[in-house]
Amino acid sequence: MTTPDMNRIADEREISDVVIRYTWALDHRRFDDLADVFCEDATADYGRLGVFKGPAAIGQAAAGSLGRFDRTQHIVSNHQITFDGDGDGDGDGDGAGAGASDSARGRCYFQAQHVWVDSYGAHNYTVAGSYLDRYRRTASGWRIAERVLRVTWTDGGPPAGAPARDGEAASSMMSTAFVIAGWIDVDPEARAELLDAAVVMMSETAKEPGNLEYNFAADPADPARVRIFERWRSDADLRGHFDAPHMAVFAKALSKAGVHGRHLSRFHVSSVGPVFEVRT
Repeated sequence: MTTPDMNRIADEREISDVVIRYTWALDHRRFDDLADVFCEDATADYGRLGVFKGPAAIGQAAAGSLGRFDRTQHIVSNHQITFDGDGDGDGDGDGAGAGASDSARGRCYFQAQHVWVDSYGAHNYTVAGSYLDRYRRTASGWRIAERVLRVTWTDGGPPAGAPARDGEAASSMMSTAFVIAGWIDVDPEARAELLDAAVVMMSETAKEPGNLEYNFAADPADPARVRIFERWRSDADLRGHFDAPHMAVFAKALSKAGVHGRHLSRFHVSSVGPVFEVRT
């Protein structure tokens, strides 16, 4: 014998399982399995990525977005489910129709790790937020009828060269570039001669494909330090730069300058905006 409470618990568990199946389908690149997750007329609002209707279109959107990464892992938690049959609508299960409804709404947290690997090693792009859902009971069981993704925070960025999302295309080539920045310490008496060689090297580098910016400059507060800032479109362009003839010439000047310290880092740029926020 089953009771309304037992039916409700079974429905909640099945809905939670649908939400979890969604994450397994994404992370194992089984996008066809989304047909067992979404209703045939379901919609998914993925924010700036767009709004998609039907499991096939939703799967194509997910495949295009996640295809930039080598591995992903989506984790969901803190599920809250409210059945439309709940009399008071507060989700506490004391309504007369609790557990008997064929539609429900829910929300849960998600945190998605996106890993990509290049010649510098593995990198992580984390996206965290909430899924706001509507569910429907079908002949095949509970399915997601509507999903709205809301991002709360991110850390890191996607691979350089990843397509800009809507609204980011106007942010110039920075949105698809990476930056190398740092410093080199040389003998103070040799710095001026090194910077003379750097002027020639900078001029030639500016002609290279994929170079967006390249600058060596004297640190005004440290007589030994040379500040470096570079911006490149792709890793292949950077590799080509090191094979260029003018780099071999500059390498000799650098050796002659007596390098005794350096620190350079690569920064991947996912978005660009004004220095100060514009508030309206």
